Amino acid sequence: MKKVISAIAALSLVVIMATSCGIANNLVNNSSATSSGSTTGSALTSLLAQYLKDGKLDTSNISNLINLATIASSIQGLKGQSSGSNILTDFASGLVTGSNNQISQPNSGTITNILANLANTVDLSSLASIMTRAGDVTEEEAAQVAKTPAVTNSTGALTEIFKLMGSGR
Repeated sequence: MKKVISAIAALSLVVIMATSCGIANNLVNNSSATSSGSTTGSALTSLLAQYLKDGKLDTSNISNLINLATIASSIQGLKGQSSGSNILTDFASGLVTGSNNQISQPNSGTITNILANLANTVDLSSLASIMTRAGDVTEEEAAQVAKTPAVTNSTGALTEIFKLMGSGR
């Protein structure tokens, strides 16, 4: 009888540990998605400010390129996420926070979907890799990167996002 009770207790402990680890993992993933959304929202706000100042998205501007690289890096976690997932919801929440509410709560889901589509359809790895050497990027390198498909495809998505942020022209 003691062996049966011990086996049940051990099995219960394993189930409890597995369940709590799963919950903890989801909390970490959700926290990471919110943080990535916040980083992206901040970068989008900076890009929008420069866009409004220049009248266009100047992809040869190193600061803009670094913000694009920040976005490319931050949206990697959106790859493969299905519509309505907690990751997308948490990312959208982070967008609002990171943009200091320049991205509205109602538009945050649409913007998240645009960014998820970008992450799923465009290879942004070359753009994201600029983050590792942001301080060493020369103007010549920036001009070359500005011609890549990752940047040209991103600018179309960003134009849509700027319109949703209410200030795109």
